[in-house]
Amino acid sequence: MLSLLAGGVIAGAVAAIAGGGSFITFPALLATGMSPMAANVTNWIALTPGNYMAVLAYRPELRELMNRGQRLKARVLSSLLGGAVGSLLLFWGGPARFEKAVPWLMLTATLAFALGDWLRLRLLARQRQAPGGHFRLALGAEFLMMVYGGYFGAGLGIMLMALYTVMGETSVHRANAIKNLLVSALSLSSGLIYLFSPHVVWAYALPLFAGAALGGYLGIRLAQMVPGHIVRRMVLTWASVLTGYMFWRYG
Repeated sequence: MLSLLAGGVIAGAVAAIAGGGSFITFPALLATGMSPMAANVTNWIALTPGNYMAVLAYRPELRELMNRGQRLKARVLSSLLGGAVGSLLLFWGGPARFEKAVPWLMLTATLAFALGDWLRLRLLARQRQAPGGHFRLALGAEFLMMVYGGYFGAGLGIMLMALYTVMGETSVHRANAIKNLLVSALSLSSGLIYLFSPHVVWAYALPLFAGAALGGYLGIRLAQMVPGHIVRRMVLTWASVLTGYMFWRYG
């Protein structure tokens, strides 16, 4: 339990400084001997409350987005549906299929983490040259990402931030506000499905949650002392090693 609490603290701090907390918590749960399916579902439940706390912190930005005519209701409904679809796909496929998919999911998350900043800058430059965007196309892409989030979730936030750049959002704070709102909606629908799952191990979820909450608070403090790019490099190195291990074990 102490190891999970410590892992949660590290993951919360990493997430606050540079993102990528699931790269810590998911393998920490696997190290307890849990199956990949149980580790995935338990990890989801443990980290979900943090999304709701983030929404409260971004209330001014969300009010601004509503005043600007952003169609947030349609996007919230899409996120609710996408999360439910992803979660149901997880249980429909079963543990065996998920276990085979884990290496590829980790690779997807690692690539998203590695290329996220570069992709956002490229898309931002392109957006300035050709402002505007197709809402329905962006909504469809957002829905697919939410399905991925309901199924696995690591790297989702980075993918969404890149998408919001395409949609013309130039403020990091507003983009974070949208991301946290929609991931909270995704968490609600997925969480309701996961709560009825026998795969949730509450004895492991609770120390992870407590550690992540403490780590998130400490991470905000450490962000002023530890450069984010250094933490990102450390997380990326760990994620790359972990992805290679997943291919060796489950591929």
